[in-house]
Amino acid sequence: MRRAALLFSLSISVMSAADLPKEGLAELYADNFKTVGDTVIATGHVVLSYGENLFIGKTARYDREKNVIVVEGNVEVLSNRGNKVLADRVRFDVGKKRLAFKDFYETDREDIWIYAQEAEKAEGNYTLRNSVLSSCQPENPDWSVKFDEADYNATKKYMELHGVKFYAGTTPVLYTPYLGFSLDRQRSSGLLMPHLGMKQDEGFIYDQPYFWVISPSMDLQLDPQMRTKRGAGLYATFRFADGPDSGGKLRLGYFYDRKSFRDRYELENASHYGLEFLYHSDSFLGAYRPEGYRDGLYADLDLFNDIDYHNLQYEGLTHLDEASSRYRESRFNYFLYDDRNYFGVGARYFIDTQSLENNETVQELPTLQYHRSYTPLFDDMIDYSVDARFHNYTRQDGPTAQRGSVTLPLLFHTALLDDYLSLSVEEAFSAADTHFSERSIWSSSSAAKENHYAAVTLGHTVELSSDLIRAYASGLHTLLLKAAFTKTSILAEGDLKYEEIDDSLKQTFDLEQVYDARLAFSMHNFWRSAESDFAADYLVLADYYPDNDSKWNLLRQELHLNYGRIEFSSRIDYSLQHNSLAQLTNSLKYDGERFGFSLEHTRLTAMDFQDLDENEIGFKARYRQSETFSWYGGYTYDLRADSTKEWQAGFTLDRKCWNFTLLFERNTTPVLQRGGGGSIRNNAIYFRFNLLPFGGVGSAGKMTI
Repeated sequence: MRRAALLFSLSISVMSAADLPKEGLAELYADNFKTVGDTVIATGHVVLSYGENLFIGKTARYDREKNVIVVEGNVEVLSNRGNKVLADRVRFDVGKKRLAFKDFYETDREDIWIYAQEAEKAEGNYTLRNSVLSSCQPENPDWSVKFDEADYNATKKYMELHGVKFYAGTTPVLYTPYLGFSLDRQRSSGLLMPHLGMKQDEGFIYDQPYFWVISPSMDLQLDPQMRTKRGAGLYATFRFADGPDSGGKLRLGYFYDRKSFRDRYELENASHYGLEFLYHSDSFLGAYRPEGYRDGLYADLDLFNDIDYHNLQYEGLTHLDEASSRYRESRFNYFLYDDRNYFGVGARYFIDTQSLENNETVQELPTLQYHRSYTPLFDDMIDYSVDARFHNYTRQDGPTAQRGSVTLPLLFHTALLDDYLSLSVEEAFSAADTHFSERSIWSSSSAAKENHYAAVTLGHTVELSSDLIRAYASGLHTLLLKAAFTKTSILAEGDLKYEEIDDSLKQTFDLEQVYDARLAFSMHNFWRSAESDFAADYLVLADYYPDNDSKWNLLRQELHLNYGRIEFSSRIDYSLQHNSLAQLTNSLKYDGERFGFSLEHTRLTAMDFQDLDENEIGFKARYRQSETFSWYGGYTYDLRADSTKEWQAGFTLDRKCWNFTLLFERNTTPVLQRGGGGSIRNNAIYFRFNLLPFGGVGSAGKMTI
């Protein structure tokens, strides 16, 4: 191709896929040029270059008198935005700043395409006539939207469609004479896709979110919902960013139950309400911090009158605790630190979801801490540290306490046997005083004592460890060995002795101390095969108390095996003191391309080793029948209750440009009843329908393996 020096000024732009500068220099390339009167004709590999865009066609005509350029013959418009535009004919009316297409076709990076018999741009606005839009294959698309005319206002970034028809295949299923929406990629206010569902005892569920953009750094989402057999409510979520390193979320919610539903399940509350607040800041005080220090603020508040406040949300906020936990925790922390020193103030508030009043739940309001990290004292072999803490344990009903403590560890560490063995010796001096709100805090076998416990202790720790790594032709083996001896000696106590404190208060106020001599052993093996995808992780832990009648206490074994798509995990905790399993968990998983499953068993013993907290077995599986159709299901059986806990079954149809998921489920939901904690069993139907990439409608049910 030879280059022709035909340069001229234009004031044009291409449709939304390839916007051009308003004014600039264009270059036209072609194999041949000829002039007929006032018209310049270019033929053979025609390329018009303007800005960062190329217009490629078979022929081009430039009418110098009318100041019009016409490119014809399978015109292709390329831009660096990833969009692609095709047309049979493109006409540039330079004087009127108008751009017109015939048989216009455009695709973008998300595989959305649009076709129009005619398309035009003038004064920054666009008009398309006799158009069709879809993200499916162009030939016989599964779904498409056809419209008689579309007008796009580039200033407002708003599209108006007229004579809109939605097609499933070749069948029209929806018609509207008018449809308007924003194409602004910036956040914009408006209705979001609704969430739908069906539960046997709650009826049809409808949640209609509304999104309001308050400012570039703030927005508010309102989620009114109704459950036809239960009641209605509203949740509001306010999101904000108050700085480059800080931001948060605030959620308020309220739901009211009908009397018939409340009475049927004997619910304690007719109204379920709460407040959640999440906030973080990596530079809270900013310039007001002491020189050389950094700081941060973290808040996670989760306050509600009963657990149904969470159960009724379509999508809950993520908090510290697990959703299955009986106790929900709120936490606040502010910390100021440098390379050596740490200052912190915090608070922890707990809600017992099975308690009617929560008055007996112990709260930590507030906690204070100063910590100095280990600092070399002599030749990098002896380090010291400082840790000072204050805890205020409070509650409405029952004993409360306040405790202050200071710990001063002195650590000696060195390497032995040519670095094959590491030795560390620590002496930790501690002083603590705990004041109780009531005087009757001692055990019934003791005479009346003071209402506080003061003690000075010295903790002794000797630890030997070795980290060994050896490479073989078949793989890499890592072995971590550790043996530690610990003992805490009481140097002095007040009038109240440790053994005289009631055992329940020791646990309530975190006073449990291990004063007996203890030997702890651990062996951790890692193996990574060089010849296959096999990997193994094996851990053994053991505690030995030489002065106790039951010398061996807890034995733990963990095994994790991975081979390709197969994963096996096992954990066994056995208490020799109680001659009973403390924990037993096993799981086997396979994640194949077409088939996958997981089989899990969990058995947890209560702290008193008298009852089981949990004993259940669960199975989940999925099967991809074809490229577009997948089945999945799950079943959990409660061995302790000898009954089904929950099950799920469903399928997903995925056609790339749209998908549909249908899920049938029976689950158990925790609730607060008039007698305390309880549960409700629900049969539910969840579904979701998506038109990609626009989104869709549906419910929150999901299945994971």
